[in-house]
Amino acid sequence: MPHLQDIRFALVLYGGASLAVYIHGVTLEFFHLVRATAVDADGNLIVSDVDLSPTERVYRKLGLIVCARFLVDIASGTSAGGINAIFLGKAIANGQPLDQLSNLWLDQADAKDLLNRDWLPRSLLSSRVMHTRLSDAFDDMDRTVAPPLQSEMDVFVTATDIEGVHVPIQLTDKVVSEKRHKSVFHLRFGNGENHFARSWNWFLALAARATSAFPFAFEPVCMTDRSRTFIDGGFLDNKPFSHAVEALSQRIGELPTVRKLVYIEPSPDLPSDNETGWLAALRLRSEQTIREDLERVIERNRLIKRVHELTSHLDADIEGWSTCRVGGEEYQRRTLADEIHDRGPGYAGYHRLKVRVVTDELAAMLGSPPAEVHAWRNSRYSEQDRENSESQFLLQYDLGYRQRRLRFVLGKVSDPAIRRELSRIAATLKNPGLERLREVFIRAAADTEACLEAESRRYFDQFEYYDQITFPVFYEASVGEAELCEVFRISPCDAVSLLDEKHRKLAGTALFHFGAFLSRDWRQNDLAWGRLDGAERIIRCALPPDSPYAKELIDEANRALGGCPKSMKRRLTLAQRIHLAVRTGVVLLRMLLAFLSPVGSDRRGNTDDDDHRDEPVEENPPRKSALLAAHHQQVTGEDPQEVQQDHGDREHRQIEGIRRRRDDGRQNHNRQNRVA
Repeated sequence: MPHLQDIRFALVLYGGASLAVYIHGVTLEFFHLVRATAVDADGNLIVSDVDLSPTERVYRKLGLIVCARFLVDIASGTSAGGINAIFLGKAIANGQPLDQLSNLWLDQADAKDLLNRDWLPRSLLSSRVMHTRLSDAFDDMDRTVAPPLQSEMDVFVTATDIEGVHVPIQLTDKVVSEKRHKSVFHLRFGNGENHFARSWNWFLALAARATSAFPFAFEPVCMTDRSRTFIDGGFLDNKPFSHAVEALSQRIGELPTVRKLVYIEPSPDLPSDNETGWLAALRLRSEQTIREDLERVIERNRLIKRVHELTSHLDADIEGWSTCRVGGEEYQRRTLADEIHDRGPGYAGYHRLKVRVVTDELAAMLGSPPAEVHAWRNSRYSEQDRENSESQFLLQYDLGYRQRRLRFVLGKVSDPAIRRELSRIAATLKNPGLERLREVFIRAAADTEACLEAESRRYFDQFEYYDQITFPVFYEASVGEAELCEVFRISPCDAVSLLDEKHRKLAGTALFHFGAFLSRDWRQNDLAWGRLDGAERIIRCALPPDSPYAKELIDEANRALGGCPKSMKRRLTLAQRIHLAVRTGVVLLRMLLAFLSPVGSDRRGNTDDDDHRDEPVEENPPRKSALLAAHHQQVTGEDPQEVQQDHGDREHRQIEGIRRRRDDGRQNHNRQNRVA
């Protein structure tokens, strides 16, 4: 199945208590979408036609119509959406089904089964039972061994840090700090990392618990250090757009990419204009505008359009200009004065920007402070020294330029065979290793020139003229992919092929969004509608607005999913309500006793206290290191390493300074841990 482009989805998954079941239905269809067009390293389909599920057959037809492969490479979720985002990431990274999560939501998420049975409980629902069931679901997924469905994925899961972290702010004359309570767990797959492997299951369960630890319903989550506790991410950030939008700037696609940002909003109802007083204030506390986040995407699109306009006439501008590229031996002896003489004074800014960007990238590869690497470069290379020119530095280390050039040529080539070869070459430029950079550069350039025709070869030779315009603009704006990002919403209001939302599709919207936890039939209803609405909106998103294929594919998907769910009675019987009220009342009374009792305050009233710990029973050093590596990061627009964190024994990580001071700080931290 040849594909000429990638259609990449970035998902934003809201919180919503029992509406997690509807969200799971939507993410289940995104999983089937990715699986339907997933290919291996050789470009062959991973799943044969006979092994496709009913909706996957529809999505494979959709891929053939748009000549594209579908990817979900970014997912950002909170609370109920955070749990679904983690499971989706694990399923895509390891090629594993989501049946375990479906079973968890349908068969193990009933309120009466989750009610806390502790003698002196700290929460209405059992945190221990929830954590165990999440862990078991992750472990059951690993019984399936299959290849990954795509090469990379980033999952952002928000949580609320009760104690907070101290974040330094540099003013003109001093450094001040503030406490930040918004936290995010950044789980990664690709480039040699897999935070969704079996060895990470215990941490994935912790992250899932942390993002959904709704106050009063569940206990806060303690990580490895009991001085740090986390509660529901939706408490401060229920619509986690910012992480997905920022991740767009880090994305680099091998093929021409169509980027789509999709947010899943299971209950988009707005508060009534007639609400006043305390009720309006209470509703206002839970409302969160997404206008600023969407405006960032719109501004990004506007910038990309502007740059495309600037470069649209560049072909004519450079026609007849010398296109002979300077060979490596000659180029490495060229000084900046030589380049300015041949290309004009405007080239100087472009050259210096590249040198500094490459230096920063080298510092990131080495894990060293940028100041050290800049000092090393200044001692070895010069703008005016022919024997040690900065051109030689760029020739040796400028990986980004080679990646940009190859993506540019890919965008100009239409022959499928050439595109496959260029995609293979692009894969060799992904994290090649510092010691092999020059070798990889030479091989990639030779292979690229060998496969290009005369017409497309000129784009390879003339790329620097385009890069002089686009690179400074995109670098300053942190745009990443130079592709427009379309924005879509999936909600019960947006998918109307079977039923309009005015008929009230979902049961989970009742009882302050906890309704679906009261009945398996209600959860089954919401799961079915999530899949139906998800399939319809996915097809609409992938096709042009006026496509004649849309209705046919949507009807086929609806038939594959069993059509409109049967209407059902959405009221509990009197006996069920009395039974649930009595059990809930008992738990609430015991919670009050736990609050008033000094025994309950230190939890000695629970005989199975060890079973209530969210952290794993066994902690060996590799796992502890992995936890620290994947610990929550504050998304502030600053380097996360510049955040001073009060973490347990208050380790102060010194980033600006020499390596010796940084290492001394880590050694001091280890000594304090041993004493503790």
